[in-house]
Amino acid sequence: MNSIASRALSVLGLAVLSLSAVSAPASAAPSAVRAPGATLVSASFSIHMDVDQKDRDTTVTVTVRDVFGTTAARVSSTYGKWDQYSDQGPFQIPVLNHPAYENVRGATATLRIDPHGNNHIEPNFYVDLLFSDNTHLSADCPQLDLDQESRQISCGIG
Repeated sequence: MNSIASRALSVLGLAVLSLSAVSAPASAAPSAVRAPGATLVSASFSIHMDVDQKDRDTTVTVTVRDVFGTTAARVSSTYGKWDQYSDQGPFQIPVLNHPAYENVRGATATLRIDPHGNNHIEPNFYVDLLFSDNTHLSADCPQLDLDQESRQISCGIG
């Protein structure tokens, strides 16, 4: 726009914007775009303990399955004692298969405990899944209730 037109618009009280004024700043982060065919590359889980504690010899197993029921990632360990009201993790879950993002979204993450004797825990369970295009899916399962009678629970991944 030439300077005469700019002055005329200015006299009329209309603002003149240059293209650079409406462009996104150079420091703006690009939005995450999911690439077709992205596959699972890593998985981790974290726990926040509420009521009670996990005994040092209680085994914890975390399994991530795709929508077809195939095990995508799995880990099992005692992890030692977890105190009441403590945060644990993140712990890596080895990826056994590399399913596509589309086959994991809407699937399940399962938390299982195998105590020696009695053990009651009420954890908050979180799973983070990273895909080859740097997108994430997660399972966030608050206020679970597990013990020697009710050993496992599955949560949706979204």
